[in-house]
Amino acid sequence: MARFLFSAFSDEAAGGLEGQIAACKANGITHMELRGIDGKNISDFTAEEAKALKKKLDAAGMKVSSIGSHYGKLDIGDDFAEHFEAFQNTVKVADILEAEYIRIFSFFIDEDEDPADYWEEVLSRVSQMANYARKKGILCCHENERGIFGNTAERCLQLHEALGEKLGCILDPANYILCGVDPAQAFEMLEPYITYMHIKDAIKGTRAVVPAGAGDGSLERILTKLAQRDEVFLLSVEPHLKVFPGLDGLERDEETIREMAENYIYPDNAASFAAACQAVHALVEKIQPIRFGIIGVGNIGTSHFMAFQGGKIREMRLVAVADINPDRLEWVEEENPEILRFPDGMALLESGSCDAVIIATPHYLHPPLVQAALANGLHVISEKPAGVYTKQVREMNEAAAKSDKVFAIMFNQRTNPVYRKLRELVQGGEYGEMRRMSWLITDWYRTQSYYDSGGWRATWAGEGGGVLLNQCPHNLDLWQWICGMPTKIQAVCHEGKWHNIEVEDDVSIYAEYANGATGVFVTTTGDYPGTNRLEITMDGGKFVCENDVLTVYKLETPLSEHLAAAKTGFGRPRGSRVQVDTEGANEQHVGILNAFAATVLHGDTLYAQGVEGINGLSISNAAHLSSWLGRTIELPVDEDLFYEELQKKIAGSTVQKEAKSVVASDMADSF
Repeated sequence: MARFLFSAFSDEAAGGLEGQIAACKANGITHMELRGIDGKNISDFTAEEAKALKKKLDAAGMKVSSIGSHYGKLDIGDDFAEHFEAFQNTVKVADILEAEYIRIFSFFIDEDEDPADYWEEVLSRVSQMANYARKKGILCCHENERGIFGNTAERCLQLHEALGEKLGCILDPANYILCGVDPAQAFEMLEPYITYMHIKDAIKGTRAVVPAGAGDGSLERILTKLAQRDEVFLLSVEPHLKVFPGLDGLERDEETIREMAENYIYPDNAASFAAACQAVHALVEKIQPIRFGIIGVGNIGTSHFMAFQGGKIREMRLVAVADINPDRLEWVEEENPEILRFPDGMALLESGSCDAVIIATPHYLHPPLVQAALANGLHVISEKPAGVYTKQVREMNEAAAKSDKVFAIMFNQRTNPVYRKLRELVQGGEYGEMRRMSWLITDWYRTQSYYDSGGWRATWAGEGGGVLLNQCPHNLDLWQWICGMPTKIQAVCHEGKWHNIEVEDDVSIYAEYANGATGVFVTTTGDYPGTNRLEITMDGGKFVCENDVLTVYKLETPLSEHLAAAKTGFGRPRGSRVQVDTEGANEQHVGILNAFAATVLHGDTLYAQGVEGINGLSISNAAHLSSWLGRTIELPVDEDLFYEELQKKIAGSTVQKEAKSVVASDMADSF
């Protein structure tokens, strides 16, 4: 889904640069479509003036989306040479200001003339501007406007079909209404060519411009469709809600200016500008209603942040982040100054700025922050693992059970169609009961430098475990999700076998099931090249999952029958091997977040309920406890016993125990 960027014609708020910047910042506008400053048209700036302006904008943290030029607002019969020469200067100014676009028009034609008679001349002039700018790395974008060749959707389409990628398209709904054109129909016709929008609305049958959504411009309908684009999309607010300096240079008809002025109800330009900006924000919030926050902007938190920046998340807007590391907050500000920034997770949770959050912090902090989020009335999704020990996670789950908020966990591997199909086959009944599972997953190779990158990493007090807690929560979840929970665990967890660390980096787990099935799970961060191969033997066949390919060997006779009935000692059951086709996209983290939003808004189904996080953690806790005590552990694990043994490990940890109680930044690497 699109992430909308907000720009505006800031000269409609104030004449001076400082006033324009202040108005933009006060109204959530990060980009300016520059048209005039202190009465001087931006197109008339010299290169030196443009450079000085750029320094001021950079210092204020403001960006220029486009130059709101007047080029093409010229009678088709007037001389074009001088006009084009001035245009070339504007291209230079746009380049200095790092503006991606220049707005242009397609020349005034008298009402009693047939625009078709001037098609060749219009195309020649527009082409000259578009080609010249394109060579300089800037895209000319044509705006529909009354009185010009492109005052209908059909003639705008004619231009865009002729020039293709050389010419961008600006859709201005109010201008279409003032031309007697239905903006919704114009959008449908021009949608493939639309580069960005001018946000202003109008009422049919009048010349009254109104805030977005208050007129007949179909803005909600149009924005809803644009929101389906997987991209960053620019919305440039052009208020026209108050007479402002320079309007007479844009509007040729004095009667129109007078009629428009009669409809203005705002006391000053600052108020009209604010009303226009608030209206478009309200529309976007209606389309993407969930205000989302990220607690922890380290490795995985940054990945989530960039998914929002890239417009990949539907129905949620990223509005806030929290991190105890000031450097990470500075980075967020540089990437998107619209985002609120908090010095710790609790400050964000108590701010009232969000409807939902993701907890992307070190492992110990997942349960307390989830509980705090629920207590503050927020929907919440936790990164994996659910926590470090099941006693803490169970308390979190009990809190979630008492809440009416959605609680999910980031088990993104459940979106993989290969694992989803495998689960369907194992649990579907066609292949009978499971007899054995074996997962060899040794492709987690990590160097000592990786472990040395953070003092908390690979410590009992800072992380609570090694390869089982950091790399393998997804695999442990998939194991139980596909095969069900075992009843007994016996394990050897070698601590610091291949690295200078205090937690496990080499693990072998043996499991037993209630029906007599067994399982083996082997993992390490010390092998290269590694293997990721999951085998599940069923009574009626065998599944092998490796390299994202699922293969099935289906037996004609179940093993239980063949073993008992075969006439020869070395007989083999017949069967056939096939590669299984899987359906659906492997959406990973983005899929989990979009499903979370859909569940909050529409009651859809999560990929993983938050309370399910305790299952894979139970296997991990049992494996640790088995290795520590040197005996088989029955499930459910003795939570008090595990907690006692974990405290012994923490007491000898190289990281102080207090480290796990701090609302820290996300330093837990998910990969």
